[in-house]
Amino acid sequence: MSVNAPELVYKLKRIEFLGRSLPIVLQNENGPCPLLALVNILFLRNELQVRASQAEISHNELLSMVASRLIDSNANLDAKGEEYARNTQQNIQDAINMLPKLAHGLDVNVRFRDIQDFEYTQESTIFDLLDVSLVHGWLVDPQDQVTARALGDKSYNQ
Repeated sequence: MSVNAPELVYKLKRIEFLGRSLPIVLQNENGPCPLLALVNILFLRNELQVRASQAEISHNELLSMVASRLIDSNANLDAKGEEYARNTQQNIQDAINMLPKLAHGLDVNVRFRDIQDFEYTQESTIFDLLDVSLVHGWLVDPQDQVTARALGDKSYNQ
């Protein structure tokens, strides 16, 4: 007989944001959790909703809500052509398959020349499809010309 691990549950907290009462998902443990960051952005944008009385949310419910949002926010593909629609549908499916990984971290490879300069990773597709900008603070001081020239357009992994 196998024992199933209990499902991960997150607490919700209501905050006032731009005159509205909105939920945010609280982290259970320290460490990276881009899934919670993404969900909180979608709550702040009013693109995801939960009942006002809801005090907690399961991990699986979060994944399902984000997956639904990925599909809904990219629903009008036919007007952009068949190939575009096919590529976007594949990207949506790949993004949905990647969602569980966001609970543990995010594979990003920054470049040091701009706060929004990243090498492509599969995980970044999720943010692109939801129109969420990724930014980082790993920039070279432009006055440090020696370091700036040495790094050029290299990324973290180079």
